[in-house]
Amino acid sequence: METRIELAPNCSLTPAETKLFFGATCLFSLAFSMIFVAMGFWPVLPFWALEMLALGIALRANMQRRAYTQTVTITDSHVSLVTRSRRGEAKQEFARHWAKVRLRSPRTRHYPSRLLIESCGRAYEVGSFLTEEDRCQLAERLRYLVGGMNESPPLEIDRTEGSRLDESYHRRQ
Repeated sequence: METRIELAPNCSLTPAETKLFFGATCLFSLAFSMIFVAMGFWPVLPFWALEMLALGIALRANMQRRAYTQTVTITDSHVSLVTRSRRGEAKQEFARHWAKVRLRSPRTRHYPSRLLIESCGRAYEVGSFLTEEDRCQLAERLRYLVGGMNESPPLEIDRTEGSRLDESYHRRQ
């Protein structure tokens, strides 16, 4: 059995909506600026241009952030994390039996916590773009699915007999 968790940042505007918002904001603020230019305050225009440039850069950064996603896949034996961004795809794989989910508190106030999957001396951050509340909920869910170090809770139950598939392992001991 396999459990898959898809993570993506919250980008509420589509590219078309972003262009419409930017265009409408530019036109409205330019019309407002022209009132001051008509009164002789022409130095308002360079500041208007700087404001619109800053808004355009912020909206572009937001649109580029849409391409960043993470997929956590948990199987009976492995935990894999695939991170996709504009630069490509990176895959981390951990043995589920040795993996540990850890929510690290921030070193200083006003910084977010860090959710890490650790195994065999390696650690990888999950959900860095999530809110603090969402990160805590994800940590609880991952702890439940992955289990602690040296314990791997079963993901699948044999529906015919109602017993766990790892029952044969317990019989051998």
